[in-house]
Amino acid sequence: MWNHDNSTVLSLICTRIVAVAAVICAFFVPGVVDYYCGDYTGREAIAPSGRMPGTVGIYACLLIALVILYMLDRLLSNIRKEEIFIPQNVAYLRGISWACFAMCLPCLLIAVYGSQTFLFVMVAAAFMGLILRVVKNVIEAAVLIKEENDYTV
Repeated sequence: MWNHDNSTVLSLICTRIVAVAAVICAFFVPGVVDYYCGDYTGREAIAPSGRMPGTVGIYACLLIALVILYMLDRLLSNIRKEEIFIPQNVAYLRGISWACFAMCLPCLLIAVYGSQTFLFVMVAAAFMGLILRVVKNVIEAAVLIKEENDYTV
């Protein structure tokens, strides 16, 4: 039967699979950028002048994604241990949200020098960062309430 623990374990497994996939993708970045620079047809491809900014931007995005996945893995591990309303989880959510905002910078770099499609990725990352800030504030308030209740008893 499917329960909360199974869902958490599945989320942990998926997080780790995506982290491994991100590391594997790092080996293919130069080839992908070269492919799009060599087949420059306009808006959707990367201009030849955007080869270096595109490569650097994509590597920066992958690095930030790995940081996000690490913090998400730690957050899910705490949830699996039933440590939900703790300050460490608030810190993980804060870190993930700031990393989402940080993801906007390399996406903007790629959009300016290469593919404008990354503008949509930038907006999505900013929106996800904003949503996570709200969730972080809710969890932070719950942590304060829990601590207050723990001192009352």
